[in-house]
Amino acid sequence: MKSATLLLAFAVAVQASSGDRDPSFQQCLSKKREEQCRPDHTLSIPLRLTGWTCEDDCKYQCSHLITDDAIRNDRPVQQFYGKWAFWRFLGIQEPASMFFSILNLWAHVRGGRRLQKRIQEGHPMRPYYLGFTLINVNVWIWSTIFHTRGIMLTIKV
Repeated sequence: MKSATLLLAFAVAVQASSGDRDPSFQQCLSKKREEQCRPDHTLSIPLRLTGWTCEDDCKYQCSHLITDDAIRNDRPVQQFYGKWAFWRFLGIQEPASMFFSILNLWAHVRGGRRLQKRIQEGHPMRPYYLGFTLINVNVWIWSTIFHTRGIMLTIKV
């Protein structure tokens, strides 16, 4: 009971990012959905391959329209769905981060192969080194996926 009380004492109200709550963003989103998200609308091949939906694309476009307007009018730039408005390239939301995640993945795979060759079979630490390598390879795979298409999740209440 004490731990539940302690948890509640530190609990804070969670709200959407400031950009999500912005009335101009919500108006833009409604208008874009109405204009674009019809049955005859199709997304480009790169957007479809990276899992974008029409609604996601509307969110992306509106976040950039609002951000560009804020920069032009010397207002603070806001986050949308917990992220800054990054420019995508070929459907990839964060191309530089994705590229560096791939480089980290490559380095861990390469290092793991070296460990496998150089550490003798009976060495007591070999399973740990190779296990940590597998964990890190997994992390960098998911990092690459996340930066390729950081999915904008919203909770409908």
